[in-house]
Amino acid sequence: MRFHAESSRDAYDAIVVGSGIGGLAVAALLARAGRDVLVVERHDRVGGYAHSFRRGRYLFDAAVHLVGGCAPVPYEGGGLLDRLISGVGVEGQCDFARVDPFYSVGFPDAAFDVPSGLDEFVRAHADVFPEESKGLKQFAQECLNIRQEVRRASELATPFSVVANPGRFSTLLRYRRATLGHVLDAHLDSPRAKALVGALWPYLGLPPSRVSFLYYATMLMSYVADGAFYCRGSFQRFAEALAGAVVDRGGEVLLRSAVRRIVVEAGCARGVVLENGQQVSAPLVFSNADALQTAEELVGAEALPAGYLAALRALEPSHSAFVVYLAGRFGEGVLPRSHETFLYTDWDHDAAYARTLAADPSWLSVTVPSHVDAAAAPPGEDVVTLTTLAPRCPATPWRDEKQPMMERMLVLAERSLPGLRDSAAFVEGGSPRTMERYTRNCGGAIYGWALTPRQVGPGRSGIETPVNGLRLVGHWAQPGGGVYGVVSSAVQAARLALGLESEDELWHLLAGEIRA
Repeated sequence: MRFHAESSRDAYDAIVVGSGIGGLAVAALLARAGRDVLVVERHDRVGGYAHSFRRGRYLFDAAVHLVGGCAPVPYEGGGLLDRLISGVGVEGQCDFARVDPFYSVGFPDAAFDVPSGLDEFVRAHADVFPEESKGLKQFAQECLNIRQEVRRASELATPFSVVANPGRFSTLLRYRRATLGHVLDAHLDSPRAKALVGALWPYLGLPPSRVSFLYYATMLMSYVADGAFYCRGSFQRFAEALAGAVVDRGGEVLLRSAVRRIVVEAGCARGVVLENGQQVSAPLVFSNADALQTAEELVGAEALPAGYLAALRALEPSHSAFVVYLAGRFGEGVLPRSHETFLYTDWDHDAAYARTLAADPSWLSVTVPSHVDAAAAPPGEDVVTLTTLAPRCPATPWRDEKQPMMERMLVLAERSLPGLRDSAAFVEGGSPRTMERYTRNCGGAIYGWALTPRQVGPGRSGIETPVNGLRLVGHWAQPGGGVYGVVSSAVQAARLALGLESEDELWHLLAGEIRA
């Protein structure tokens, strides 16, 4: 597959700004539906946060650890990535390995393996907290109900239409302003049981007391009901498969080619101007870039209603992440057995979050992709990533704080994994400033807007904008962050662009069963 730095044509049916998974997914879907598509990416590779990089013999994922929904499932709304991969015709290009247990948790005086499968998930937690068995079942059922109602809601004209259909969306309406902590309090009594069920909160960037229950439930079910998967060869392969689907259908992917401006005339998107001065026209432009940068820098305040800009500026961006990448020949028993392990120094997630905001982490996750992917490291060696959340703007600039932060994370990891540091042949760090440099997300925000109850659903940037033909896609748009979330936004953006009434119509169209 050849990528270009300058477009070979001056007109397309659609242009996608940015090649994160959301941008690539909408591009691949439209290309498969017969549209001419151009993807423009400023980095030297596609994928956004899903890109990977090599350091000598070692292959690292930059940020993505797991995805859900890579296989057909019996639950309504499940198997989203499986439908995408099949829909754009790249089934044989991604080797997704099932990961089970899909994560493990270590507290100071206890450790747990958390399996996939709805019944298995409930049973594993009930085995530890038998007195909470009823509440755990109710909690899991509420999460499943939410996931199913979210799928139905995605096909409504606007998120506000949910309010007009209370019978169909009773669970969504009941919990629309609820945090995960609120719902855990309603179903469980044991603080430790609540801490265990809420241990996956770093995947959404906020502790149970702040994160949207609706979004946590949807995310959790994408793994529990759909299964957790790792892409062998790194998640770069998934990104490249989607980019290949665009190229195979006659589209183009530009690398090292930034967009200078989105052209707007008479309130309509007309195309883009590239950094090299080339103007490329299209009636549809999808921005997979930072939403506020799209509005203020690529479009310009003069082309947007003041109220729209004010609403964007009032939203809270998510936090970023700090990652330490290690590789080497680690001794017996040094590494966790699981692909993903969360290590907490106490049972209080709010306290852990407070330390996060101070850039002084008391917790981290340990990911070992080489447990499921032999290509990540030479035989007998492993690659490991240590990840914690981090503030976008610390008191000390990241250029001065990066090395001390790496030291703190290595010391923290050594408490649970003695010998880790001494066994590492390679160590490198990635700060929020690193995340921003490669993605241009403000402060390296890794979930777009923060996933609070107020910023999920109607309170988040919509896919459509006040500029006719300009659409947002990815983690700054509805529904939100994470691979599952950005693919959901891409599916809905493609459906709307093709004038289809439902998501099912999109899959039937791509299968050749109906015409657009």
